Amino acid sequence: MTAHADGPSSSRRSPGDLRALAAVAEFDAALTDQERRVLTERIYAGRPRTQAEVADLLGLSRERVTKIDRSIRHRLASLIDADRALAQLSATINLRAAPLADAVQLTADSTLAGSPVGDAEAPCWRVVAAASGLRTSEDWIIRGTLRSVAEFTKSAVSEAALPGGVAPITTIADHLGLSDDSAARWLRRVGYELIDGHAIATRSTTGEIVAAVLSIRGAAMTFAEIVDATSAIPRAHNSIRNALASDSRIVKTDRTRYGLAEWGLPRYEPVHLQIGAILADGDGAAPIDEVIATIRGRHDVSEATIRAYAGAGEFQIRGGVVTRRERARRPRRTPGRTRGLYREDDLVHWATTITPAQCRGTGFNIPSAVAGLLGIAPGSPVTLETSLGTQTFTWASVQARSGSIRRFIDALELAPGTPVFFDFGPRTFALRRAELSTASPTAAILTRIGRRPARLTRPRLIRVLAESLWLPPDSTTDDVVDLLVRRREADLADRVAAMR
Repeated sequence: MTAHADGPSSSRRSPGDLRALAAVAEFDAALTDQERRVLTERIYAGRPRTQAEVADLLGLSRERVTKIDRSIRHRLASLIDADRALAQLSATINLRAAPLADAVQLTADSTLAGSPVGDAEAPCWRVVAAASGLRTSEDWIIRGTLRSVAEFTKSAVSEAALPGGVAPITTIADHLGLSDDSAARWLRRVGYELIDGHAIATRSTTGEIVAAVLSIRGAAMTFAEIVDATSAIPRAHNSIRNALASDSRIVKTDRTRYGLAEWGLPRYEPVHLQIGAILADGDGAAPIDEVIATIRGRHDVSEATIRAYAGAGEFQIRGGVVTRRERARRPRRTPGRTRGLYREDDLVHWATTITPAQCRGTGFNIPSAVAGLLGIAPGSPVTLETSLGTQTFTWASVQARSGSIRRFIDALELAPGTPVFFDFGPRTFALRRAELSTASPTAAILTRIGRRPARLTRPRLIRVLAESLWLPPDSTTDDVVDLLVRRREADLADRVAAMR
């Protein structure tokens, strides 16, 4: 082993440092080849080999390697005690390693500590630490085992934790006897990440991470703000959405914001539920101005939104007063005017495409005409039988919605953008891939309205189309084309017009 006196820092070394490095070089010169190899593998290496590994490498017994290792460390300790500069460096390392010292910071503070020694150019601090009975791991000096110091770190984080489970880096650094920068590096080394100057375990659940972010911010946040704040420990957007909806520590405080339940903020309810509660307190009626003032006093909801909910669905506004709707709600659009909706005997086919949200298992809106045909209304959900169990359709706010259809999508191996038909029958529901034929003009038209391809005369085809579009049986081709145009089904209208 040789001590290097050249390099960019050599001019800054004191005479004492140079004498210390020379003493180490003399120590090296006196070693046998076996001793020097053990020294290199067990002390100078950034990731020291185990005694068993060195024994296999040198063809020695483990006991022999242990004896050589112990002898080298004992002689190094004597060398360090006899040299003033090395002894001072040893004292500094022992003082800082309580139980952890940052070798990067030590090297910045001491030229001797970072001076390379040996053919592997190991830093001098690693030699001194090993001779002092300390463990080294990469750029860290550890008193005890890596596991014990990791547990000590975990306890330090726990003691420094604030409500929400996060701990300020400054407090943790004080516990560990490190600078803030050193503590941040060490925390990342043992499984933590930093969010806005606070430590949190990288293995934390998404709910724990979101709760931590909210705790640090101390104020309600939007979904986009939460996604941005958690970027240090990235989670899928769906995972964050699920946590916002299911974690009991998190509550929706507004239409777009979330906070912690422990803050005691009013929990946000959908506007239509708030209106229902206000009407219940007011014996079934309340002035619209009062409804608006009450809801806006709790949450950031626009007046236009409140008016829209108060005058639609299950509610109505008459003479400035909100009440529940007295007469049955009529669909906003008739089946015949609803794009993509077709009739076949007692079945109704709705042509649509699969969306990414549906593939994720999210519910979705259905046309008001379908809701009217199925009898879905506020307070009147409908459950239909399918080949994969029941499917429920409910009224939410001002529109009808379907529950998740992911099981159908998975069974049919559908992807976003795939054309499909939703088939509604008497108490039944089915989902199928749209098989659009181009075998003939008639087949192309029939498969686009949810029917099987067949050979039909032109008059018969027009009667089928009239039935499918809820038109009178004696409707003409022009009648069919005109309705398709009004339904904004230009492709189908062009195909029918071409058969004149």
